[in-house]
Amino acid sequence: MNQGVKMHRLVLMTIVLVIICTISSPTTVCGFAIKRVTPQKKSRNKVKILSFESLLELENELHEKGYTYVIGSDDSGGAGCIAGPVVVASCCILQPYYDTFLPTSSSSTTQSKSEVLVSQSEMAIPSKDGCKQTSVQPEVQVSQSEMDILSKVNDCKQLTATQRQDIYEIMKSHPEIFAISISQRTPEQIDEININQAQMLAFAESIENLVEQHELPFDEVYSIVDGKKSPKLYASQRIQSNDGEEGMKAFKCRPYVNGDANVYCVALASIIARVVRDEAMQNLDEQYPLYRFSQHNGFGNKEHIELLHKLGALEGVHRMSFKQVKGR
Repeated sequence: MNQGVKMHRLVLMTIVLVIICTISSPTTVCGFAIKRVTPQKKSRNKVKILSFESLLELENELHEKGYTYVIGSDDSGGAGCIAGPVVVASCCILQPYYDTFLPTSSSSTTQSKSEVLVSQSEMAIPSKDGCKQTSVQPEVQVSQSEMDILSKVNDCKQLTATQRQDIYEIMKSHPEIFAISISQRTPEQIDEININQAQMLAFAESIENLVEQHELPFDEVYSIVDGKKSPKLYASQRIQSNDGEEGMKAFKCRPYVNGDANVYCVALASIIARVVRDEAMQNLDEQYPLYRFSQHNGFGNKEHIELLHKLGALEGVHRMSFKQVKGR
């Protein structure tokens, strides 16, 4: 037999043998171990938790640039939910409490955190004409236990329900320090204009209400919104320039992706929005116990979808325009 033909057959037999070995044992080829290359899955839940000081870095920078009032805003109950309202919260730490209430270094205060962190102090209060007046404020006391709780502030998803509630209660008990504004859009409103527009309108309403209620001077306000988009703000303030001419001034607003995990005031807003919405879902759970709203919080997970198949959707509670709800 021709030598070339023999060689050709030998090559074919070797190929067939390799295929058989591979099928019978995917991790070995003819007794030799092979390394299977598999793509690594990215962890969606792995979030880097920043320190207390790191969360305050951006706000410190903005204060140094002359922005006295930094507002953080975040929402709860967005596109991932198929029931309940979308809740937006905005929060601003008022001056001068920012420097004394949240010391970030030993040089910023001689007091220890175990002492009262905020006491009588002079602060600049905006008057109706936008000018500052110096006034002595009543004593505000923040205990060590409260400071310990507030130092744990972070993205609400990284905290327990108890931690979120404790932080929210402290903020409510100190309105002289924390300016808070909350806006909501109902399922009917979401269905009417879609979830994205509903969120943006609620963001704008929450931010503008906070600024107007506290009569904050627009040129000293900087607003940070969690996410990729910031709302269109309609509020404006009449100002007079040095040359005597009058004009309208709007305050700055920017989006910040993962702001709730990187900026202190946005993290505070995320906690407020989450607590308020959880309360709303708890109320719905008490009204409609079969739907278990307190367990899935209105998210479109498997349990909730199965309940929709079984019980049907609730008008005024479920978002009827959402794909998972349509026709239920």
